[in-house]
Amino acid sequence: MEETAPVIPDSFDDFIKENPPENKEREDTMDSRFAKERVEWTKKVNDMSTMMRKLPDVAELMTNIYTERQRAVEYYHYLIALLSKISKTYRKQFAEKYDFYSYKTQKRFPNERVKEIQIMADLAPTVSLRDQIENHSKFILETIKTIDNIIFGIKNRIDIQNIMNGK
Repeated sequence: MEETAPVIPDSFDDFIKENPPENKEREDTMDSRFAKERVEWTKKVNDMSTMMRKLPDVAELMTNIYTERQRAVEYYHYLIALLSKISKTYRKQFAEKYDFYSYKTQKRFPNERVKEIQIMADLAPTVSLRDQIENHSKFILETIKTIDNIIFGIKNRIDIQNIMNGK
């Protein structure tokens, strides 16, 4: 399996600024980036599954599968770290907006829920980015589980081959 350079920047500051831009372009870029990565991981898992068909390919699969699993685990933890940082940013922005709408504006809200809805509308780009990262991290976690199942299946594949050979 070939190694690809990380598509997401290593620095959180490069990934998201304190106040993310509200343009649709960044959202589309993130969607397309994650969609491309999902296609790449799906292809890797399909290739691994295909390699289980022939016993000589299983030997090669055994040497590659742990590397791919480790890459997936590291990527998952990277996404979780980003998710943690963006959640921290979101909570800070929410507190600032709540303080602003509670004490510094002339706009009055009939109840707290309406105020929260207004804040959520103001923070929509941050919420959207957080949701995208969370969704992608769940995909990577399921990919790791699928790779684990392939690892478990390797032993069974070898046992089946031994039975077919009369051992």
